[in-house]
Amino acid sequence: MGYEVDYANAEKKGCSSKLTIENRIFYVKLFESPADQARYYVGGQDGAVLKEVSRREFDFWLEVLADTESDIKGIEKKISSGKKYSQ
Repeated sequence: MGYEVDYANAEKKGCSSKLTIENRIFYVKLFESPADQARYYVGGQDGAVLKEVSRREFDFWLEVLADTESDIKGIEKKISSGKKYSQ
């Protein structure tokens, strides 16, 4: 399994990170306040942000696409390093 986390292109879309894993694209938007939850989006192959998805659906896709639990932890660590937004 190969994946890429891209912060620069994500910020152009108003998000914290862009995750490309297998042939799927996800965007994650983190917030400064710990009370605010992160938002997750599915991206199109052209890089467009298509729709918001729940944390549950995002986690489901990570489990389906990642090879191991350690891959999932690595992905989560990288996406949590992106820019934080205020609500």
